[in-house]
This record gives sequence, C-alpha cells and structure tokens, in this order.
Amino acid sequence: MRKTIDLGGMDGAEKGCTDIPRDGDFSFQCAGCGDCCRKRDDIVLSGYDLYRICRRLSLPPEIVIHAFCQKFVGASTHIPVVRLAPRKESGNCPFFTAENRCAIHDGKPLVCALYPLGQTIRTWQGMNPDDPADIEKAVSYFAQDTGCSGEKVQLTLSQYLDGFGIREREPLDIRWARDCLALISRVKGLEKRLRPIEMKYLHRKIEKALYLNLDFHEDFLPQYDRNIDELERILSRLEGVT
Repeated sequence: MRKTIDLGGMDGAEKGCTDIPRDGDFSFQCAGCGDCCRKRDDIVLSGYDLYRICRRLSLPPEIVIHAFCQKFVGASTHIPVVRLAPRKESGNCPFFTAENRCAIHDGKPLVCALYPLGQTIRTWQGMNPDDPADIEKAVSYFAQDTGCSGEKVQLTLSQYLDGFGIREREPLDIRWARDCLALISRVKGLEKRLRPIEMKYLHRKIEKALYLNLDFHEDFLPQYDRNIDELERILSRLEGVT
C-alpha cells in the first residue's frame, strides 16, 4: 500500500484543472476498456460510500471491510481511513469483473461514479450543508484527462451528475468533508497529550462513528448524526471539556 493514500486529495486547482460551471458542459474520451479500474489502490471510501456498498451487497460494514477493503490510520490526517483493497493477483479493483464491468455499478463509490470528473469541497464556519446556495458555493467539479483514445463523449455537467445521483448526495458529502476536517485538527491536538493506548481507543471510536455503526437497513443520515454526536461527547471528554 502506498504511504500517500489518505482521505482527500488534490483539488482541481492543484491539478491544473478549471472548474466546470454548474450550467456548463465538458467532454472526455472513453473506449469502455475498463483501464480506469485496473491497478487502482487509491479508491478511498467515505462512510456513505461504504454504507451504499453494504446496502448493495446486503452485508454489514465489518464483513465488507474484511472481504474487500483495508483500514489504516492516515499518514497525514491521523484518522482512520478505509479504502478498496486491490486484488492480489491483478492489482485491480475487487469489484472489477472479467467482463470489464463493475459488480456494484449502482452502489459504486463517489470517486468511481464521478470519473472522469473530480470534485472539490470547500467548507467554512456556519455553512449549511442543506442550503442550495451554500451547496453551490461549497461543491465544484473539474474534468480530468482520461488518457484514453476512445470515442468522444460530450455532456452537460447536470446530465452527468444527475445520471449517477451525485447532486442528491452532495449534502452528505459536504457533511463528511466538514466533519473529517474538524476531526483531523482535534485528533492532532489530542496526540500531543494522550498515551498511545488512549489514541488507539480514540481511533477505534472514530472508526465506529464514521464507518462501522451503520445499518444498511436504515436511512444513512439519522445514524450518521447520532454517531457524530456520540463521538463529540468522547472527544470533549478527552479534551477535558465539560
């Protein structure tokens, strides 16, 4: 596993890409060969990504992680991370089939559904993840070069996002980005004064809140909110806040 794999990644500006206007269009080339699913070790999951995979497979998070993922503490974020584990024999995504198809197409992670688009989420104090105006300010998309010589596809941004249900999940993705950024800062602060065994306890509680304490039979958001509220109580206690 590459040591650089972690939550987040470069945004469009860092990659030298320009944001696509919400009412704009973009083009890319695709031969349908599946090369974008081969030799991938960088598919990092959000809690909502994992929840959707669990729902697609009708399996609980612990089993899905054990069978198809790897979990570790991020080298730069210092919080638990879950990624899809490449197949040992091929290095390909564990859900990439011999027919060049995705076995969980209707439950694929956001990064896969977006490709060849990339997404940037900007957060600020007081933002409302459910306010359409704040959503439009917070979330932007940019086109990445596929390096493919296949057929040229021309689409509006809205057509592409709506085709994969991406816009309807934007409030959840904003919450995830906001909460993870806050967690990273607080965990790094706690590392300076907690013992290793206490940090191990905290990492386990974060892992449960973000990934494990999610029942695919129930709606995602109420569970996630409860988990974050419980995690806040644990963090406050460790920080000595009453």
